Amino acid sequence: MSKADPIRIKRLSEWTLQTLLPTAQPLLPLFPLMKAIGGDAGFRHYYRIQTPEGTVLAVDAPPETEDSRAFVSIAGMLKAGGINVPDIKAVDYSNGFLLVEDFGDRLLLAELSEQTADIYYRQALLEILNIQKCNKDALMPYSREMLTAELAIYKQWFLGDLLELSYEESAGLHDSFFAQLVDSALRQPQGMVHRDFHSRNLLILPENQLGVIDFQGALSGPALYDAASLLKDCYINWPRDKVENWLRFFVSGHPHLQKVGFDTCLQWFDWIGLQRHLKCLGIFSRLWFRDGKSEYLKEIPMTFNYVLEVCHHYPELESYSLWLTDHVMPILQQRLDAVQEGIEL
Repeated sequence: MSKADPIRIKRLSEWTLQTLLPTAQPLLPLFPLMKAIGGDAGFRHYYRIQTPEGTVLAVDAPPETEDSRAFVSIAGMLKAGGINVPDIKAVDYSNGFLLVEDFGDRLLLAELSEQTADIYYRQALLEILNIQKCNKDALMPYSREMLTAELAIYKQWFLGDLLELSYEESAGLHDSFFAQLVDSALRQPQGMVHRDFHSRNLLILPENQLGVIDFQGALSGPALYDAASLLKDCYINWPRDKVENWLRFFVSGHPHLQKVGFDTCLQWFDWIGLQRHLKCLGIFSRLWFRDGKSEYLKEIPMTFNYVLEVCHHYPELESYSLWLTDHVMPILQQRLDAVQEGIEL
């Protein structure tokens, strides 16, 4: 399902040429081929095209799985708020084709080090504050139903498909645990939430500005969600003292969180991060079992360690911590190894 469709590539190429060079159709054989570049965890495919004015990205976003109208609408909201998001040069909603500004390949993840992290994270946290100044009223709420539905991804794909554990045997424990996380999320101040604000969705632009991509899932939700996505990144982790220092910086600059005690903010941060990491465990598992994207399996151990760390830390989560220790830890690596061996076969 995740492979590029040759027929759609051809149609996207023709639409791109007609859009960029409407009078040059006879020169089609001379038009530079689209160069496929790294995709994402969804069903979108990206192609870099060289034009006389520079490069642009042609995006194949199948309308049956991707909401291009949401992408364009939210891009406009963020742009109006001063956020560096790609300009949208053309869009064909019916076919799911877009031409967007090319932000290049300098992902924040590759630029992070002990020397650069403090500067970049403070810059990114300030960007989250700017995002939350945007008008959230036009966005769907990150509702109890949606938060709970995301946890169901964890149940189905991580516990069920990857670990082959029976959810029914411990349904009461899970339901109580999930309710705690959702209640905590809904107690937070609410603002515009990117929902995937991490080092692979931030790019370094000229003059070291940050560019923001993959924002089409934005909602009105918990004020600490994006900070948890960034500081508890599934692709890189940092010592707890650094994370808490960055969180203090964020809270001190937030108009609503600064009025709340830091200990409360820290628990909100940890627990919304926990909700996100459970969802990510499910998504990473689904990307393999449903979509054949094996590269995300290697992110599971770090993500699971985030889950363990928070569950071990809070007495309210002790029962679930014990369940993870007794039922998940003994088989997780075995199952990952078995799946990897299946891939190699």
